[in-house]
Amino acid sequence: MFQFLSYFKFLIFSTNQHGVHSPFVYNFVTKGLYRKREKNISLKEHVLITAISYFNYKSIAFVSADDYIKIKMEATFDQLKYDSLPYDLIYMENNSTLFTSISKENYHNNTMVFLNGMYKSRERKSTWEKIKKLPK
Repeated sequence: MFQFLSYFKFLIFSTNQHGVHSPFVYNFVTKGLYRKREKNISLKEHVLITAISYFNYKSIAFVSADDYIKIKMEATFDQLKYDSLPYDLIYMENNSTLFTSISKENYHNNTMVFLNGMYKSRERKSTWEKIKKLPK
């Protein structure tokens, strides 16, 4: 029930590209995320591939992610580093509360945090609210 209500609330308050006021976000949405995705990849793969390509990310951390997504990203991008701090992108999947164990040295002001399924549970939503309040 939480997931349904969260998604419904998201739909009510969400906007399309015309409601995005930040030029930075607008360009990413229109030139990246709204591009047609390939039929053989999932939505999370599309967002990851688009973000890595668009922002030219080099250093990525996978927190509680399944091996499939790691292997897929390694096969798609050969320039990615997984042990180079600070990370440009932090991808979290299953147990999103593990983000609290990531130290401040692991991310910078422009790090993208990809929390897959943030509306699936109250814990993930709570984790997302904590991430949004981080000073960086």
